[in-house]
Amino acid sequence: MSSDWVQTNGGRTNSSASSWLQIQSILNSVNHILIFLVAAFFFVLAKSLDFKDTAMHMFMTGIGFHVLMAQALMSHYKVNPITRWISHKNKSRYHGLLQLVGGVMVLLGGLGKFSQKDVHFNTWHGRFGVAATFGCAASIVGGLVNFYQPKIVLKKLPPSELRFRHNVFGLLTFTLGMVAIYLGYYSKFFTRHVDNEFIPALMLTTTLVYFLTIIGPTGSLLTKLKYRRQKQQPQ
Repeated sequence: MSSDWVQTNGGRTNSSASSWLQIQSILNSVNHILIFLVAAFFFVLAKSLDFKDTAMHMFMTGIGFHVLMAQALMSHYKVNPITRWISHKNKSRYHGLLQLVGGVMVLLGGLGKFSQKDVHFNTWHGRFGVAATFGCAASIVGGLVNFYQPKIVLKKLPPSELRFRHNVFGLLTFTLGMVAIYLGYYSKFFTRHVDNEFIPALMLTTTLVYFLTIIGPTGSLLTKLKYRRQKQQPQ
């Protein structure tokens, strides 16, 4: 094999990798803009309704999942302009803080809805919302365990396995929450208070935010899965 071919092929590989990083960086910037727009919309809508009843539920759960948890999931993403310059340890702290605040908002928003006597969970939005709320509570506990890694847990699971399970369950919970938000656009609350012609734009934005957000965590999960399989192979 000639050295010229190796150099040419290596150059193409590096160029492709660089182009993919640039694309990811652009997509990540677009995602931050979309998240900001959604946050502004949720705030304005809830404020116009004095943050009462379902408006407060929408605001708390929407900001919790659609904004804070989305940002938390991207905290370790290497093209994220907000966190790319800080250390890995501080990224973990940033991730944990956003997850904790976002999780508490979701729990408060969900519990507030559960306490209303006229609420019936016979809709897909309600069912996914319940699952996302309980998943969020479990994710907070799992996140604390993963961050502090108590010795009693490490006796049963190694740190790599803890991180893998935290990654899987975090993505699952985020998916449940975003599906619940998407289905919520069909609810009477949105069709009553939001221009019906604007609702498809909200659905598209939520879909884009979801897929753009999970690019980094999914890549990390696949890397962990590969490492996990290698360790499980017999020597």
